[in-house]
Amino acid sequence: MADPNPSIRMCLDCKTLTTTPILLHAEDRTSGPAFCVYACVDCAPAHLTLTQSLDRLFEHTHPCPDCTPLDSCEMGLALARVHGRVLRRQRQITESAS
Repeated sequence: MADPNPSIRMCLDCKTLTTTPILLHAEDRTSGPAFCVYACVDCAPAHLTLTQSLDRLFEHTHPCPDCTPLDSCEMGLALARVHGRVLRRQRQITESAS
């Protein structure tokens, strides 16, 4: 079931608004709550490690009732796409170092 009020956040890099924001990190402040920094699906792989992208994917899909082994919600699909891109980037780095 699609969220009727999706989170809309601005991407750190390209400054576009996205309905599938990927959390990169939270900036701690001296007073008040932390400030969360997001990226779109296309920009997020450049900022996440393989472990971080897998953590984001698991943290979303495990409790999400719409994410199953055969199907996912919009955010689950976006996180899977990000993880795939991070994995490909990691493989390219490993192959070029060899």
